[in-house]
Amino acid sequence: MVILGSLVNGIATVFGGVLGLLFKRRMPNDLGDFLMKGLGLCVILVAVQGMVKGGDVVVTVLSVVIGGMLGFAIDIDGWIHRFGDWVQAKIDRVFRGSTALGNFSDGFVSSSLFICIGSMAVLGSLQSGLQLDHSTLFAKAVIDMVVVMVMATTLGVGVPFSGIAVFAYEAALSLGASLIAPLLTDAVINEMVCAGSLLLLAIGLNMLKLTDIKVANYLPAAFMPIAVCAAMQYIQGVLV
Repeated sequence: MVILGSLVNGIATVFGGVLGLLFKRRMPNDLGDFLMKGLGLCVILVAVQGMVKGGDVVVTVLSVVIGGMLGFAIDIDGWIHRFGDWVQAKIDRVFRGSTALGNFSDGFVSSSLFICIGSMAVLGSLQSGLQLDHSTLFAKAVIDMVVVMVMATTLGVGVPFSGIAVFAYEAALSLGASLIAPLLTDAVINEMVCAGSLLLLAIGLNMLKLTDIKVANYLPAAFMPIAVCAAMQYIQGVLV
């Protein structure tokens, strides 16, 4: 089953988020903020480890610029937040405006970006699609379950829903892997990991409240190395 890894990852994420919500009322706000900053530091560590895998700064720069322009034009961040606000309105109506469950948009966007962007999500999905090897996504499922449990205690009800996002994202990558396999050389995958890790760095800085970057608008940058590397290879072939 090609999407088994992504399915397990999605279920584990939802489970971890629900557990976090159950403990949310017992978590002091100052402790929650403290743990969130610690997670932000961990995200930055993962980002740095992933960024060193990239080999061509030009590819990363072009990917971020072109991908960022595309995401800005589409306004991915706006679409996600409008969806989150719509769900939040439904939640407020049911729970009579209670703030105990947190803001849906903040939790959904932050947790979805964290678990979807990164080397394990990309490489694990490709392994599932090309080799039916789900071990990386199984390991990622355990990590995500723990992380989103902590995130849910501070960010609230939107966090468990990120399980749906990670399943859709990883399943799409796994199912599409065979179609784009000829383009996925080791160099291209490394550049994708590097670009994605750069976005993870932005997420970590946002979690530390040092920046307010609309990371969702840069999502196309994580996949732009496929086109950029192919274009650069074509140009080099013509010039030679």
